[in-house]
Amino acid sequence: MKPRPSICTLLVCCSVLWVLSCSSLRVRAHPSPPPPSSSPTICDARLEIPSVFPSSFEGSGDVNNRSLSPWTWRTSMVKNRIPTIYEAECSSSFCVSPKSGRIDGHNLNSVPIYQDILVLQRQGSGRCYKAMYQRVAVGCTCVWAKTNQQ
Repeated sequence: MKPRPSICTLLVCCSVLWVLSCSSLRVRAHPSPPPPSSSPTICDARLEIPSVFPSSFEGSGDVNNRSLSPWTWRTSMVKNRIPTIYEAECSSSFCVSPKSGRIDGHNLNSVPIYQDILVLQRQGSGRCYKAMYQRVAVGCTCVWAKTNQQ
């Protein structure tokens, strides 16, 4: 079975965090002198990301379609960013009633669940990347609708 896109994204982020933490430990142990201000920036870290990620488990299948707050996946590809991100978009503002199977527009709202993930953003046109966090919708959930009670 193919791994889900969100699992792939999580695996990439974990791998990047591991590489960055190993690199920072090496830098602290053997600091190199700063380059002269006239020399160009050189990135010596090597990061290899395989195109296929093996999955050690089946995953949860089509949970996005079986949810009481269903969502679809939208691909977000940015030229100078690693990785490609798959972001959840709630299919409706309201949740599906577990009793009738129809949309419940009165009591429950469908809202996205956000998670900050680590991404690498290319700096300039070279091989240097900056690690940064990006907030991504990873699914949707049902919440009680806000009401104006006095």
